[in-house]
This record gives sequence, structure tokens and C-alpha cells, in this order.
Amino acid sequence: MRTISAALLGVGAALPLLAHASTAISDPTDAAASVPAVAVQSAFDGYKSWQDGEAPSWQQLNRAVAPARGATGTTHGQQPGGAAASKPGHQHGGESQ
Repeated sequence: MRTISAALLGVGAALPLLAHASTAISDPTDAAASVPAVAVQSAFDGYKSWQDGEAPSWQQLNRAVAPARGATGTTHGQQPGGAAASKPGHQHGGESQ
């Protein structure tokens, strides 16, 4: 225990001496003062740009999803499947009439 106390006292006594032993800082207003070189790694080191592949145009995409002309079997004013032609005299309002 005495050894630890003696070591702590020795370090405590030497601590103020170490605090004043820092290197002298040059005057920040002196333009001729030398400064150490700074080496900074770029944030973009190792960056690979992302490239899109060949994509079809919007016209090609529209043609790919659009139904073929005449494939739906509808004409203006008719329901798909020819419902008006299959029930002559059909009226709107349901089949309960």
C-alpha cells in the first residue's frame, strides 16, 4: 500500500511539469509561420459510380403492357362480351323485373 501511495505522489508531483512541457504553438496571426502538412483521405476514395443498364424507352414499355387493338372485343357503347346483343330488350335495373 505504501508503494502505491508513493507512486501516486510521484506522478502527482510530476504532472504539472508535464503540462508545461508542451511544444510552443506558433502565433496564428503570423503568415510566415510554418505549419505541418495535413494528410486527409478523401471521402470519395474508392467510389464507383452507379450506372443504369440499357433501359427500354417509355414508348416500348407502353406497347408491352397495352392490350392489342381489337383484343378486348368492345366497341363504343357496348359492354365486353356482347351482353346487349345476347339479351334482346334488356333494360337496366336488374333481372327482377
